[in-house]
Amino acid sequence: MRDSLPHSYDHAWLLAQIVDGYYRTEMASARSDDDPDTRELKLQQAGRARDESRFAREAEQPAEERAHRRRSEKAAYLSDKLAEAERAEKG
Repeated sequence: MRDSLPHSYDHAWLLAQIVDGYYRTEMASARSDDDPDTRELKLQQAGRARDESRFAREAEQPAEERAHRRRSEKAAYLSDKLAEAERAEKG
């Protein structure tokens, strides 16, 4: 029994290392030169907000509607924050 316990911890540690490496890779690739600018990101988020709002209206289950509503609110929030960043970049 004692031998199995460290293996579970080793597994969790290994999994944490893999996840950590994944996020580091994602963040590193996000800094490339071909990144979309703030305006493009803002437009993408505004589009997501519209799409999720439409999905919420078309949802058949209350839980599904809440999930789409929440996603719509999140996308709208991100769009607003990107608009603020865009204004800050300009001046």
